[in-house]
Amino acid sequence: MTNGGSTADGGADKDGSFVPRYVTVADFLRGMIYNHELEPGEKIPSEHQLMDHFDIARGTARHAIKILADEGLLKQAHGRGTFVSRPDITHDVSRFPLSIAQSLTDQGKSFETHVVGSKVEVPPPAIQVALDVKPGVPCFYVQRVRCVAGEPMVCQEDWVSLVECPGVDQVDYATETMFDAIERISGHKIKQSHMTYSARNVGRDFGASLGCEESTAVLVLEQLISLDDGRPVSWGRTWFKPGQTVTGTTSI
Repeated sequence: MTNGGSTADGGADKDGSFVPRYVTVADFLRGMIYNHELEPGEKIPSEHQLMDHFDIARGTARHAIKILADEGLLKQAHGRGTFVSRPDITHDVSRFPLSIAQSLTDQGKSFETHVVGSKVEVPPPAIQVALDVKPGVPCFYVQRVRCVAGEPMVCQEDWVSLVECPGVDQVDYATETMFDAIERISGHKIKQSHMTYSARNVGRDFGASLGCEESTAVLVLEQLISLDDGRPVSWGRTWFKPGQTVTGTTSI
């Protein structure tokens, strides 16, 4: 492996732009992980090995490792070193709709739900359209964080139609799931889910909830839930902390 003739502080990219050395090291390790040269559970080169190989300072090596740890690709074990992460949680998208609480329960993981905040107010125009509520009609908004072993795993925000679920704003969401509350209050079963996945920078607020830097790229699920009478009842967004996987099985 070569260092491409870059300086101690950084080097030039293909287009001639400056690239900090910690980015070069992080890209190198990320490539090894993506190419399966380093497998889940395997120990990565030590800080000293990275320092010698790339001719960098310890702080630069630590910065590169921290980037990948924030992305969920690496786990640091005190006194043992740094290892390629194994997926913390696996979510099965072949089950519709996707219930985070049920996903955790199925994997035998105990979890806690913390309500960050809630309110009743008129939702943004796009949410009014999604939930088929008239302009000016308020809906219920709640934001929650689900934690496993004290660590935040997902941050969820939901808008729920008070037309379909009057009183849904009075539920204790630290003890009852959103889906259970919707079915209990509406008297209908949840029938359909339209799901969209995207990758986004987590941002300051959700990053703070998940313990991530605001520039960290995370997987985001948007889910529109409809009842068995065809009426849309809930629009939600789930922010997944790095280190989780989404799986599914399709039969043809």
